[in-house]
Amino acid sequence: MKSLAITVWGMMALPGCRPGEDGEGIALVRSLPLSDQQKLCLEKMVDTFLPDTDTLGAVQLNIHRFLDKLIANCYPEEEQKSFINGLDILEGKAQDLFSKSFGSLENLQRESVLLGLDNEENAEEKAFFDFSKEQVILAYTSSEYFLTNFTNYEMIPGGYDGCVDVPEVPFKV
Repeated sequence: MKSLAITVWGMMALPGCRPGEDGEGIALVRSLPLSDQQKLCLEKMVDTFLPDTDTLGAVQLNIHRFLDKLIANCYPEEEQKSFINGLDILEGKAQDLFSKSFGSLENLQRESVLLGLDNEENAEEKAFFDFSKEQVILAYTSSEYFLTNFTNYEMIPGGYDGCVDVPEVPFKV
């Protein structure tokens, strides 16, 4: 019986251990295919939504990395492409307004670019802004830092009493 369990476990685990076509191991958690400029744009966008104050900001909590993994692994390919396209649009807006990349703008300039997307009549640009803001807030409010410092979150709520007498209650029909 033990050998059967080990065999079944091995059959499930080993396919993920074999190398891919390029000789590298197959990653169980993927990342979006972002350029360095797009990664910086994502990081600065997250920082603009939730900057460091007297509390930790989104960048210190690695929300940008979380969003990269979340979108790459939990959203369909079409939405992934739409998100990457949104980062390119954000970069283009920064170039149009300030002749600089979004990653090199000051905080107030980044805010004005993002607010421009929020007020945009183009549905795709507005959808990117809304989706990004929603995901940043979701990621931040799901973080251990937020849950342990700003809510009454308990990792294991209540106590456990294993042996408790249960009073008999007469069954009535």
